[in-house]
Amino acid sequence: MVFYRKYRSQTINELDSESVREALLSVLSKQDNVPHAFLFTGPKGLGKTSAARIIAKAVNCEKKSKVKSQKSKLQIKNQKLDNATGDQIEPCNECEQCKSITNGTNMDILEIDAASNRGIDEIRDLREKIRLSPISAKKKVYIIDEVHMLTTEAFNALLKTLEEPPAHAMFVLCTTEPHKVPATILSRCFHIQFKLATEDEIVRSLKRIVEGEKLQADTDALYMIARMAEGGFRDSAKILEELSLFARGQKITTELVDGAYKVLSIKNQVLAIFDALVKKDMKAGLLIIDGLIKQGIDIKFFLQQMMEFLHEKLLEQAGIKKNFQFSIFSFQFKKEEIKLLFELFSRAYVEMKTAVLPQLPLELAIIEYAMRDVQGDSDKTELNEGNLSFTKDSNFAKASTYVKASSFAKATADKSADKPEGKDNKVTVAKLRKQAGTITKIKALYGSPKANISENDTKKTAEPAIGLMHAPTNGEVTPEWIEAFWRSIISEMKQFNHTIAGVLRGCSIRSYDGKQLVIEAAYKFHKERLDTPKVREALRNTCKVLTGKDVKIEVELRK
Repeated sequence: MVFYRKYRSQTINELDSESVREALLSVLSKQDNVPHAFLFTGPKGLGKTSAARIIAKAVNCEKKSKVKSQKSKLQIKNQKLDNATGDQIEPCNECEQCKSITNGTNMDILEIDAASNRGIDEIRDLREKIRLSPISAKKKVYIIDEVHMLTTEAFNALLKTLEEPPAHAMFVLCTTEPHKVPATILSRCFHIQFKLATEDEIVRSLKRIVEGEKLQADTDALYMIARMAEGGFRDSAKILEELSLFARGQKITTELVDGAYKVLSIKNQVLAIFDALVKKDMKAGLLIIDGLIKQGIDIKFFLQQMMEFLHEKLLEQAGIKKNFQFSIFSFQFKKEEIKLLFELFSRAYVEMKTAVLPQLPLELAIIEYAMRDVQGDSDKTELNEGNLSFTKDSNFAKASTYVKASSFAKATADKSADKPEGKDNKVTVAKLRKQAGTITKIKALYGSPKANISENDTKKTAEPAIGLMHAPTNGEVTPEWIEAFWRSIISEMKQFNHTIAGVLRGCSIRSYDGKQLVIEAAYKFHKERLDTPKVREALRNTCKVLTGKDVKIEVELRK
């Protein structure tokens, strides 16, 4: 942090935040009406304490006061004193008062850390000493950092002093959490909000450090540092200081920044993982995460970059133009996909705090997105096999066409009524197909046919569903029967959707009593996938084909 302490702003013109600079110029230009209490709020590392010291120097600078006095004596005709000019409100940084404030040795400028001195006793001591006149300065200035840490009693003790301070006293309160400051305190202070710095403001600050330290740095590299600092001057100075040590006298380039912090590699990995998500390529996405872990990249930071990517896509959808960090990636996500990914990644970000393996929540989010369909405004559901698209109005017709195109399904249907049942109670998928007929099962899954299927064809291929699953003669449902029943359900659901069949492979049957089938899911997103109306209806139809009964379907999460 040597660079930041050495090159932090010493004058108003050196303040890198344009909004803060204009606010201070405006308020300090009124020399006879400067507020007695300021409140500086904003995120960390934006120069709140440095600005407080500048105010202390501006009201106590000796040369500035002499200049003002000399100009007032001239009384030049038709010439007005413009108090808004920088020469009249800028501290000189050369007089004894400015030097002592800069060095932290001025007895009249007191910096108090409210985090360490937060009790009522400390504030009472402050109230007693504030009555005393300044030793050498024109005004006593109390800079209270992290003021939100004061206790309620301490705030109440400070309130009266802020309301009616001595003429020689001034307060500058700094905090990163303004919502914790009581309204009674806020109403008695001149509030200046420090906003996150823009990239141009940070680069301006970095160029001052580069010039002062006689470093060599590309402008593009400085902008990379600015993006990494996320709006903080202090963080950008720290990164530049670290890079200057890595450079060892060489020029700081974008390659050096990327080699030290892997900025470009992370960006490329973000684009690669979203390319895998577009293709629903679960394996590729998980391999990318595994590679990041092996490289030692912070997976939480990587997830933040993924969220930034989604944010850019959301702004693009809204028609907002901006200098995007990931603008080279041209894929356009649908609004439904962006919403779903935001929900999955936000949940993963929260779960990372307590996860044993930090990457696990993100991996589960990728798996869940790859295994679930994002439905838009249309009612179409795409089949993973055959690239068929079924709609509500033509489910059976297209399914029948697909079945008729399969010679295996036709041969199976023709032989289903010729081969007698065996005495073996073991149920296999092959026997099930021969007994039911493929056309009949498609009918059960997708509804009755609307065209191109005659009654003779249906009678030829249909079999009574009641005899499909051979229950034991004593009526007891055995584990072997349950296992065969579950395999048959998974096999039949493959014709509905391969993804759902894959989900079912990770589940199991908790109980079945002939009327209700309870499916046990290992993961929450498996349960959510099976709980959708279409999937539940398909499961009920499949069970009816296999058992000849109306079976109620319940899905529960494994405890």
